[in-house]
Amino acid sequence: MRIALFTPYSPEIGGGSVQLRSHLAQMPDLSVEWYYLSTAPVRGDHRHWLDRTLSPLQFAADLAARTGFLPGSTRPIRDIVSRMDADLYWVVAHYEGISVADELLSMGKPVHLTVHDEPLAMLIRSRRFRPLWPLMSIAFSRVLRTACSVDVTSTMMRDYFKRKYGVDCIALYKYLPELPIASFHLSEKTLAVGHIGSLYHPEPFRKFILASRRYAATQNRSLKIVRIGDSPEMDRIASENLADFENHGELLEEDAFPVLSTCDFVYAMYPAGFRFQGFRRTSLPIKLSTYIQAQRPIFAHTPDDSGLAQLIRKHGVGTVCTSDRGQDIQASIEELLQKPIGWENFDAIRKDLMGDEQIVQLRRALGMTSLAVVTN
Repeated sequence: MRIALFTPYSPEIGGGSVQLRSHLAQMPDLSVEWYYLSTAPVRGDHRHWLDRTLSPLQFAADLAARTGFLPGSTRPIRDIVSRMDADLYWVVAHYEGISVADELLSMGKPVHLTVHDEPLAMLIRSRRFRPLWPLMSIAFSRVLRTACSVDVTSTMMRDYFKRKYGVDCIALYKYLPELPIASFHLSEKTLAVGHIGSLYHPEPFRKFILASRRYAATQNRSLKIVRIGDSPEMDRIASENLADFENHGELLEEDAFPVLSTCDFVYAMYPAGFRFQGFRRTSLPIKLSTYIQAQRPIFAHTPDDSGLAQLIRKHGVGTVCTSDRGQDIQASIEELLQKPIGWENFDAIRKDLMGDEQIVQLRRALGMTSLAVVTN
């Protein structure tokens, strides 16, 4: 069976690609060709660059025509679909991916859908695409209910889709067969805080740095932020000279977690407020996978209703701080550093999120879909 995997982003960029590559590596027997939109092609076998991503105007015109609300054109998406040929289409439901899945389903093609970030929550976060929310709501609901099978990135999203759409999904994060061996080399003179990837909002992190600097001073230590990855928000904060930033640039995950294992703890955030509410309640940051491998305490700066907070508390791998007040942050840092966290805690969260059942579920979903193809 030939499988066409479509993503509206490069196979080498972003957390979604990391998750997909971890799954594909465990299923080498599957014949998967990866088709993608990006600014430029990347190297690799079985990877096919289709074009650049659609402009906002093109994407809006496609959704308008697809939902029948306003005049528009679905031609760019039809051109993309015409360049893929497979027995099964595996589509990531992110921006153009939703239109691609809708087009394939309208042609009677079998589609397995992957949802890493809840699309409507992503539109609420986006100032540029927020006006498309009503059109996206119609298109995504139709795609979700029509796809042969669906995997989502968290149990929270799985339960939410069941309640809202009546659709059964499988929860599928990143795959990790076992924890790596980690060595910890902490400095008595420096309080090192690790962070990988982008920031969802700069202000909570800015307040966190100020509180961390004050706490470090009480311990006669300096503050150092060990930074991995590119982020405009992080660039802005680093330029303010609030702390010493040690920048490691973009690293593969296997190179990133040894760097983070030298930190006293690592930082993850989901912001408060309605704009981020749907996002934090259904998504999980891919940085959590890297943090688990680094096996360092996790400072989760997030409201209680986030999936991140629930997992940190469930497995005891860190501390949840729900406040942006300096004294509360400082108290949470002190609590975190006084709390011993064993290897077994990190292994438990690995099994929960990234164990063998992950691949079993995906194989089962793809198998059921392929069976439907043969039957039809």
